[in-house]
Amino acid sequence: MSDAQVENLSSLKYDSPAPNPMQDSNQPKSFWLGKTSVQVPNVLDPDDALMKRFQSALKEHLLRLANKLSEEILDLEAALKSTKKKHEEESLQLYYVQQDISQQQNTIEKYQNTLMKLTSLREEKDQKISNIKELHKKAQKKMLEEKEKEDKLSHDLQKMTVLQNQFADWEKEIKKCLIISKKTCQKDAILQQELITEKQRRDCILFKLREEVWKLEEEIANLNEQVQLKLKEKVATSQLVADANADLEALHREHTNLCNAWNVVVLNISKRDKIYDQLKEEREKMHQSFNTLQTEIEKIKKETLKESENNENLTSLQSRIEDDIVIVSKTVTTGNTKIHNLESELIKITKFGEQTLKEYNFAHAEYQNYLSKEEQIDKELIKLMNWKMEQENLIFDKLKEKVTHDKAARYLNKLLMNTKKMIQEQELLLVQVENSYGKNLLEIARLNTSIENEKLEYQELLQRNNEKEEDLSELQKEIKKCDTVIEGKRMRIVTINKTIEQILESKGGEETNPQDLKILTLERNIQETEQNNQKGQQFWLRQQRYMVILSQQRDEQLQQLNILNKEVMIMEQKNVKIQYQLEKFKKEDVNMDKTINLLYQKLLQLNANLAAQKELSEELEDKNCIKKNEYLMSLENAEFDLVKLKSDLQVLINEKVVLNEELNAVQRESLSWEKKVQIMEETKKEIRNEQKSGGDIALMKSEIHKMEMRLSHLKRAQEKLINDMEFCVGRRDVILNKVMGKLKKNPKEQQNQKIVFSKRIKDQKLQIKQILKDIKQTESNILQSEEKMKEMLKELDEKRQALKEIEDIIPDINQEIMKMDMLKSYKLKSLVFKQRKVKMLQDVKSGRYKMLFKNEALLNDELQNERILHSYLVHVMEQTKQDFPLLKNSIHKIMLTLQIL
Repeated sequence: MSDAQVENLSSLKYDSPAPNPMQDSNQPKSFWLGKTSVQVPNVLDPDDALMKRFQSALKEHLLRLANKLSEEILDLEAALKSTKKKHEEESLQLYYVQQDISQQQNTIEKYQNTLMKLTSLREEKDQKISNIKELHKKAQKKMLEEKEKEDKLSHDLQKMTVLQNQFADWEKEIKKCLIISKKTCQKDAILQQELITEKQRRDCILFKLREEVWKLEEEIANLNEQVQLKLKEKVATSQLVADANADLEALHREHTNLCNAWNVVVLNISKRDKIYDQLKEEREKMHQSFNTLQTEIEKIKKETLKESENNENLTSLQSRIEDDIVIVSKTVTTGNTKIHNLESELIKITKFGEQTLKEYNFAHAEYQNYLSKEEQIDKELIKLMNWKMEQENLIFDKLKEKVTHDKAARYLNKLLMNTKKMIQEQELLLVQVENSYGKNLLEIARLNTSIENEKLEYQELLQRNNEKEEDLSELQKEIKKCDTVIEGKRMRIVTINKTIEQILESKGGEETNPQDLKILTLERNIQETEQNNQKGQQFWLRQQRYMVILSQQRDEQLQQLNILNKEVMIMEQKNVKIQYQLEKFKKEDVNMDKTINLLYQKLLQLNANLAAQKELSEELEDKNCIKKNEYLMSLENAEFDLVKLKSDLQVLINEKVVLNEELNAVQRESLSWEKKVQIMEETKKEIRNEQKSGGDIALMKSEIHKMEMRLSHLKRAQEKLINDMEFCVGRRDVILNKVMGKLKKNPKEQQNQKIVFSKRIKDQKLQIKQILKDIKQTESNILQSEEKMKEMLKELDEKRQALKEIEDIIPDINQEIMKMDMLKSYKLKSLVFKQRKVKMLQDVKSGRYKMLFKNEALLNDELQNERILHSYLVHVMEQTKQDFPLLKNSIHKIMLTLQIL
């Protein structure tokens, strides 16, 4: 009841509509009350507030006209200045252009002089080059002639030596034949001489034929050399012709560019405005052409250098590739073994990865179980809070029903006090549970971070494994390539060995030099000649017939011997190449051994890294186990706390009965305060009666409302007048613009329009006089209304001051009521506590109560513990008072109960 009455009293502040007219009336006060004279002249003052808008509009209109005229004057002056500036600028430009033309002509003359000099220098250089080339050609011809002479002399010497040897052989044979013929028969001497002469003739014929063949071969060789020299000269002449053509084209282009520049200069003399740009463009073209030529020359030089470098690199690459093939063939064998080892290690790593995945899934499942448990605990806490709220609502409903019963009320009061205590304890427990929950969340977050780190490490391991697999695949591909290359080379070696074996078989299975072959053939020939000499003594004539046949056979044998010599040389070169390849293979074996050692070291490093990762995984597993145990312990503690909470709730239910008894005492005290509340209600009713339709306050409000309506109507009229005046000014602007346009067309209508405007001005003056009379009447009415408003406002201020005094008293009364309630509750609690003590002491005397602690030491320990708890509770309540200042009254009650204890 008391709360409702206080709210009704506080609503009085906002029910009265007095402040609104004050705000509306204070605006015209500054204008109307400041005037001393009431008489108004026939025309409005220029300082009047109504005239300000009209004057501002008129001023703007006149300023527009003045601005137009001033703008026109300024535009004309600016145009004059701009024309003067343009004239000066154009004259300066013409002067500068003339200077530029003169400078360009000078530069063109300089360029022409330089070109003439360059052409003269070039012609001189060309003449020098032509002279040097002629000297070079002469020297080459002399060298060729001397070489030809040397070749001829050498051939002649060879021929003479061959003839001399043949003649010596023939003389020996002839002598032998003569000795044999003398011994055998002298009859055949004549025949022998004839045969000898015939043979000599035939030999001379053969010799002449051979000489002619040799001459033809020499001529063919000379002709081939001359052809090659002429081809070289042709290439050189073609290059010179191309260079000369390029130079001529460049000179022709430069000549054409100069002609064009000169023509442009001539045209620019007639067209001075365009000469500067055209000369710039041509200059840039010349510069660009010169730059392009330089860049092309540099590019050609760079390309030649690059091609030479590329050739060197290709040769070096060819040799390296051959070395690499041998190295790879050796690394293949070792690489295959290492691949098998790496595959086995990869299998182990995959197994290890699967184990880590399983462990991660197990940890994730446990984490989800913990989350589900936490959700269940949250749900149970929410249920407990809802149940608590329902019980509190039930308690308050029952207390309202049992207000009439004193005994039940006392019991309920006791229960309420006990419930409040238990609620505070439960709140403390909730805070502790929330703290533990926050700690659990922190630990879960740490677990998540550690799990994520493990995931990242596992992904890194997988990436490394993938990279290693890719490397292995690449190595296998390279090994396959090397195998193919090695097989090709093996096939070549097999074919070469087969050819060598065939050659050896053809020669009798023995390796012979060309000199040995010659010796053998000579020995055979000697044996044959000895046998033939023995037989020839008898059958000399037969043997002479077959001499021609034998000479032909000898020539054929010589040719076969030359062929065999050539084949032997080719085989020797092949043997040298094979030895060179064998040496390369040996070097590649050494390189392969080095690479194998490097790969073995890398494998050792990888094994060390894997061992370190295994140790890290074991450490992580240990940490996971420790954290699991910690979480289990925290869950057990939470379950223990829940059991305690349930026991505390049962204690709260028991203490509700005590709170009901304390309620009865509080209700008795409330009855004493009801009288005071009735007095406050009576004062409130009196204030409301005054505010009704028959009261003075209502009449004041109605009059204030009427005056406000009149003021708003007058303000609207003023605004209409001001708008009309502003509209007139705007019309005047429009009319002025139209008139100015018409006057420009026909100036005779000015006089007619002046007469019309004078009539209109007279009519408007009469209207203004009537408006001024109306304004005087409205001003007098406004003064009367303002005087009435002042009187009403004075009365309102007086009544407001009275209300403020009453409202200032109300909070003091409420504070006194609260203090009395606190004292009353403090005294009741102290009485109840003392009564309980008396009952307990009586029970101890009578022997009904059994002592829990019979020793004084145990009692002292219990007292110290309770005092510590008491001090802790006091400290907690002081902190809550600082944290929650709005709950000072309820906390003060709790502090009083603690003081009783």
